[in-house]
Amino acid sequence: MAKSTEHIHDYYSPDDLYTKIVEGLEKLELDLSKITLDDLQPVDEFHIRGDTATKELIELAGFTPDQHILDVGCGIGGSTRRLSHETGCRVTGIDLSDEYIHTALRLTELLNMQEQVSFEAASALALPFEDNSFDGAWSLQMNMNVEDKLLWLTETCRVLKPGGRAVLYEVCGSKNAPPYFPVPWAQNSSMSYLVPPDTFRDVMTAAGFEIAVFNDKTDLARAAFAHIKQPQGEPKLPVLGVYMLVGKDIGTKAYNLHRNLEEERVSLIETVAIKPA
Repeated sequence: MAKSTEHIHDYYSPDDLYTKIVEGLEKLELDLSKITLDDLQPVDEFHIRGDTATKELIELAGFTPDQHILDVGCGIGGSTRRLSHETGCRVTGIDLSDEYIHTALRLTELLNMQEQVSFEAASALALPFEDNSFDGAWSLQMNMNVEDKLLWLTETCRVLKPGGRAVLYEVCGSKNAPPYFPVPWAQNSSMSYLVPPDTFRDVMTAAGFEIAVFNDKTDLARAAFAHIKQPQGEPKLPVLGVYMLVGKDIGTKAYNLHRNLEEERVSLIETVAIKPA
């Protein structure tokens, strides 16, 4: 593995994640044979505003049942499965983390969705697919860990069919810098590569995309984190939660994200980009 991504891979590689999630479900006295997407939502929708944002993005995307969509940076597959469930489309998810992919596969089997949803460990900078393979692409809050954004977006554009849409929901930089660390996507600055929204848009264009939608969602993100207080003492963690993915200091990370949003150190955008026909 390239040195440039090894520390990021390690950050997203919790031990025995699937077993811990199943133990959490059992502690909640849920029947594993009847698990639903909503049961898993507290742990598998790891992005700002969770499944609420996912459902908004699904409506924005307009993907249809006959399409095959690529989820770049799928994590443990929460939004991947939600996208397929809501639209009927087939989805392939890729992620750098072997542990995330293993967990995504097992959770998908638990939900009996493996015919429509598949996963593969791979780098977004070297997608293991032929040109013009997918009808659409989907990426939720991955760019923060990608230094070479042009290569990532060029690769995404390459595997899309002409006329295909890429839906991205991304944390970007803002007026002030640097952000406070740690944050949910990074323990420190060596893992975080934020650029301002205008720069991100320019990179998308340079990668070959035409921008159809570019919305600032920072106000919604700020409202979602407005209640977050600075942690005091030992954290009280839920049975299931995204701390399972990135550590028990999630309270500090969420508080710093709140500060970064309030002080205009980070922003949030959603965009739809089209590969020219």
